[in-house]
This record gives sequence, structure tokens and C-alpha cells, in this order.
Amino acid sequence: MEELVALAAPSWAGEAEIARTYLAHHRSVAGDARFLAAQAWKETRLVRALPPERRAECFATAVVDDHPEGAPPIKFAEEVKHYRLLAGLLEELTGEPVTLDRLRELPAETRLQELRAPYRAGTPLERAVVNFTEGGGGAIYAVLAELGETPFDRRMAAAFREILDDEVFHGPAEIQNVARHASRPDDWRHAADLVRRICRARLDMRNEMFGFPLADARLDEIAAGHIAPWPMPVAY
Repeated sequence: MEELVALAAPSWAGEAEIARTYLAHHRSVAGDARFLAAQAWKETRLVRALPPERRAECFATAVVDDHPEGAPPIKFAEEVKHYRLLAGLLEELTGEPVTLDRLRELPAETRLQELRAPYRAGTPLERAVVNFTEGGGGAIYAVLAELGETPFDRRMAAAFREILDDEVFHGPAEIQNVARHASRPDDWRHAADLVRRICRARLDMRNEMFGFPLADARLDEIAAGHIAPWPMPVAY
């Protein structure tokens, strides 16, 4: 488990660096709208995985007992809550209503989900590894939770603090399930390979979300571990 966390932690720190670099040097209203919309899209993935005839009802109630991916009801309810928090911020920022059909998936997000998809449908170990990588260690949520210069920033910070509290259990805490299903050295090697590949794809996804504040060469450095690691946010 320690080795797997050590493999993921530089990428988590890289996600934080992306967000901090955006905030310090590239921030704009359009940029805020971009990353809020991209994160809102991510929070609706479980909704969009439902059959079309069930989406509206389950989204309205935030209740689903038999998700096709086996997602627990609490995770579905929390991600619908996150979407609503983000949609409220986005509407306040742009003055335009936010609906599921107005959100668009960014290309790096598409590539990330295509990478994850076969493992979400794979073995219990593979599903646990995919879940472990969810949320990027909570890094960008923790960074955004520190905002406070304006009333809008403070509302955004409060929303991301709430998302952070939920996401660390959706993601890093899943290390326990990885350990539960990894019974051989080959299992751990497979888990490490998946974490390495997914975390690298996540860096591309976050960089695109925030308007590419980091150069590709810096993303490669981060993936190679040239960054102080992000601390594991939960005990294990």
C-alpha cells in the first residue's frame, strides 16, 4: 500500500500545482467557468452511465439502488450534490442556466475515461484501483478550498471543502479495497501499472481543465516524480 501511495502522490501534487499555477498567473472569469463546467461534467458521469429513461428520475431524487457499475448509493448521491454545488457557482458566474445537455466533455477527459472504462468493467482489483485514483488525492479541491479574496471565492471555497470531504473517501480510502483484492505480487505490479497510467492521464485532464497552465515537459517531470509528493489524505 505504501508503494502504491508513493506512486500516486507525485501526480496528486501535480494536480495541485496545476491549480495553483492557474490561480496565480492565468486566472480569469472565462477560465473559472471552464474548470467549473469541466468538473461539473465529471460529477455527472454516474448519472450519464444510467439508461436514458432512468437519468432524469434518478438525478432529480439523487437516489439509485442498482447502478450498472455497482456504485454505492451514497457515492451517487454525493456526486449529484457536487454537481448541484458546481452548477450553482457556474450559474452565478456566467448568468446562464446550467443543464446536463449544455455541459461538454473535454478531450483529455474523454481519453481518461476511455482508459478507465475496461478496468471499471474488470476484476474487483481493477475496479478498486480505478476508484483509488478518483479525485486525485483531493489535491485541487484542497487548493480551491483556500480561496477567500472575494465573496464569490469564499462561496467557491466552501463548495470545494464539501467536495473534498466526500472525495477522499471515494478515492484514496479505496487503498484498503486494493489491498483486499491484491493477493499476489503480480496483483500489486498490475495495480502499480494502472495507477501510473491513470495518474499520468489525470495530469493531462487537469491541465486542460485549467487552460494548460503547465507545459507538457513539466507534466512529464511530475509523472517522473520530480515534485514533493502530496500527503495521503486519509489513514490506511
